[in-house]
Amino acid sequence: SKGISAAISGRFAGLVQQGLDPHACGNTMRGMDITLADLLDGFHAADQGGVVKLAELQSQGYVYLRT
Repeated sequence: SKGISAAISGRFAGLVQQGLDPHACGNTMRGMDITLADLLDGFHAADQGGVVKLAELQSQGYVYLRT
């Protein structure tokens, strides 16, 4: 269960099935001493870091929205 409610993990799994491609910051994972095995199924590692991944996506035309 990884400490996540069934409702949240189910909703997350549904989003992944619809095409969500979640990435976790490799730097943060190393700093928190966690691995992909600690996260919900479907995550990928952004090995060079989350900021680098955001920059790559923006160069592909994606827009970063901050709320």
